[in-house]
Amino acid sequence: MYLLAHAMIGILIGGVIAAIAGDRRVIALAALGAVLPDLIDKPIGHIVLAGTVDYGRIYFHGLTVLFLVLAAGLLLYRYRHRIGLPAVTAGMASHQFFDGMWRHPVEWFWPFFGPLPRHGYSEDYFWDSVLRELTRPSEWLLLFLIAGLFAYLYRRELGTALARLTGTSSRRVLFTALGLAVLAALAVGGRFLL
Repeated sequence: MYLLAHAMIGILIGGVIAAIAGDRRVIALAALGAVLPDLIDKPIGHIVLAGTVDYGRIYFHGLTVLFLVLAAGLLLYRYRHRIGLPAVTAGMASHQFFDGMWRHPVEWFWPFFGPLPRHGYSEDYFWDSVLRELTRPSEWLLLFLIAGLFAYLYRRELGTALARLTGTSSRRVLFTALGLAVLAALAVGGRFLL
């Protein structure tokens, strides 16, 4: 599953937790948890451990790390009444579910089923997969959907942040940077779509 699809599922899970807990800040934390396994494991597995494991579903795709984060989250909730880390854990669990990690028992139950096996990916696999994600229209659609959802959900905070930028020169710089970022995204996306 692709990164922003995981993020969207994390947002949906975070919305449920936010409705129960009455704190919408957990939406972003659940979304973070939903993408955290790929953000950590893919670079470690395909870049740092390229000569040994060369696989993007290693530590944070396993139950060991999930249960360690869950235990820390439950302790924080019990003693500090903080719901943030359990929301991150829920996002991580959804990531493992939607990646179908039960089909990879050695990685899912690591280290209990032995060492991580070596996978033989090409040298450029990591960067090729990043480019593959950037060229998928579904990822672009999810990016705009997620950005719109966060802009709506956190509109008060965004309004406050924009109000702090009361100077016209600051606004010009902000809108120029935003406009250049949108143009760059459209140019990159258009190049791959055409």
